[in-house]
Amino acid sequence: MSMDNRNTSALFKRAEQLKRWEESETNKHSGTPKSPSMRRIKFSSGCIFLAACVAGDKDEVSRLLETGADIDTANVDGLTALHQACIDDNLDMVEFLVQNGADVNRKDNEGWTPLHATSSCGFLSIARYLIESGADLASINSDGELALDLACSDAMEDLIQRHIDEQGIDCEDARQAEEKIMLNDAKRWLRSDSTDCDKPHPKTGATACHVAAAKGYGKVLALLLDGRGDFDKQDVDGWTPLHAAAYWGQKEAVQMLLNANVDIDVQNYSGQYAIDIAQKDIVPLLDEARKNNLKRPKRRPASQIRYGGGMRITDTIENSIETPTKVIRVEVKPIDSKEKEEVPEKEN
Repeated sequence: MSMDNRNTSALFKRAEQLKRWEESETNKHSGTPKSPSMRRIKFSSGCIFLAACVAGDKDEVSRLLETGADIDTANVDGLTALHQACIDDNLDMVEFLVQNGADVNRKDNEGWTPLHATSSCGFLSIARYLIESGADLASINSDGELALDLACSDAMEDLIQRHIDEQGIDCEDARQAEEKIMLNDAKRWLRSDSTDCDKPHPKTGATACHVAAAKGYGKVLALLLDGRGDFDKQDVDGWTPLHAAAYWGQKEAVQMLLNANVDIDVQNYSGQYAIDIAQKDIVPLLDEARKNNLKRPKRRPASQIRYGGGMRITDTIENSIETPTKVIRVEVKPIDSKEKEEVPEKEN
């Protein structure tokens, strides 16, 4: 990402955050006494805690923590008090929150850690403090970006790069970590009787197929399509994997889904078909698929699902991962050792 694009992205995100803050209940909350009729309105403890942090009232924050407030409570965008203190360039509050146990690696809804936010805003003192406090330099956001990728100045980039070098972090490995985890999990699912590959995320309703389609993880998607899942499943917004692939411009994933004969006539909960939200270069693919929507088996094996260039997925599944990441709305985590033991493998 170029420096100009980074700055534009960071400024746009900051503007959006400020707009949401201005419209939020937290910002509108006031200590001014209300009339008896208005006193019936009660703010959540999380809302009050975030407001106290933004106001810089450490005495009130301490009191709330003593009464059980969660220091990592987040607003509707997943921003914690630590995120907000970083965005506001409030080093004093950042130090106070971290010293009281705030998670320096907590992610917001877009996968941004406090260090991502700080890097994009260019606050060197806070970035230095977060790194010294254990901020994960290898953490990626939902766009597959490291904090390094969002650095808005040469000084910030130099600071983060120096610590990356000191810690021996491989940036490309970090950016591809999610895809590698999913690829290994997909292989395990195919060898087992587990139905986890079709299990939706409890908050977003997205399945592994949604993730792979939206991010263009072709090798992962091929294995999932060869499995036992429902690949027309809708998330909480009514999006199918085809909607996700079309919206985020994953042409290869769209073609794979079409070859697997997914339903192109599913509407999301806003009444939109995949073609209605698709990137321009995806529209002809979907338009042609609609014209040639002949009856055929619901799903075809991965050996028949081909990339645009005609290469079989099963011939290339072990190749190195080169696909860049895109936005997605679900966090993917590796299966822990206990869960792995519970997944039976089929006998050869």
